Amino acid sequence: MIFSKLRSIIAVLIIYVAAFIGCFVLYPYLDIPGDPGQAILIKVLLLDVLATVFIFIMSCIFKNSSIYDPYWSVAPIVMSISFLYLSDNFNTWSIILVILICVWGLRLTINWASRFNNLRHQDWRYTHFKNKFPKLYPLLNFFGIHLMPTIVVAVAMIPAFNFIGDVTKAGYEPSFMTIIAYLVIVIAILIEAISDLQMTMFKRIPSNTGLVMTQGLWKNSRHPNYFGEILFWFGVFLVHFSVRNANPLLVFCPLVVFVLFQFVSIPMMDKRQLNSKPSFKEYMESTNPLLPIFPPKKDK
Repeated sequence: MIFSKLRSIIAVLIIYVAAFIGCFVLYPYLDIPGDPGQAILIKVLLLDVLATVFIFIMSCIFKNSSIYDPYWSVAPIVMSISFLYLSDNFNTWSIILVILICVWGLRLTINWASRFNNLRHQDWRYTHFKNKFPKLYPLLNFFGIHLMPTIVVAVAMIPAFNFIGDVTKAGYEPSFMTIIAYLVIVIAILIEAISDLQMTMFKRIPSNTGLVMTQGLWKNSRHPNYFGEILFWFGVFLVHFSVRNANPLLVFCPLVVFVLFQFVSIPMMDKRQLNSKPSFKEYMESTNPLLPIFPPKKDK
């Protein structure tokens, strides 16, 4: 079939390769005055938006906004490697950070590929928006589904860009906090990986259809994978914060990710589960939205 899983993934891969090749071709033609380091950052962020526009156009052509889904994890890989190369700030500590971002991104992308059916299948949230707001959907599709996540991830990446630019400055010495920050990132990646694996194994058992996952990291948290994702970006901020001239105001960057999950993703997922699984209400009362430890106490 033309829409088989393998062919669909190859089609998505071709789209992404075309988008990033286009960015590399356009990069030399972007003239940004000012500090060279800031100019590189502005160019990378601008091309990030242009790549999103290209993915959006492809999503409209294929009538499937799920083509954008892997962008969340793929774009930071490309941006971090590109920024490291373009700024020529190769250093043991900056390379470690880029490697960790690549490990995080590759794992998320592989997880997406394992769950992606084909180009006929679209994420239920996008279909929900399309059915509920048919006239506004073109705007929601571009600004809500495509552009907003791109901006959120770009903002979350700013501490990483700052760190990569700072670690090569004369006199920089990695602090104990740098090591702690890297450990936080590793723990976050493991939490995401374990929670996704546990859910995948749970769904593979036919008798679990319609049931609520209450084992492992899902015992005390309804969204341990989201917790791992948020923790990852706070870890990236901590890496930046370990530098002497770190900007504490950049804590705003991971907070943007937290707000997205806390006030958009989690309410939508919980509402869907409540409508499809009768036992989910009781599960909600006995679990935290994010933190996989210290469950809330029930009222007698």
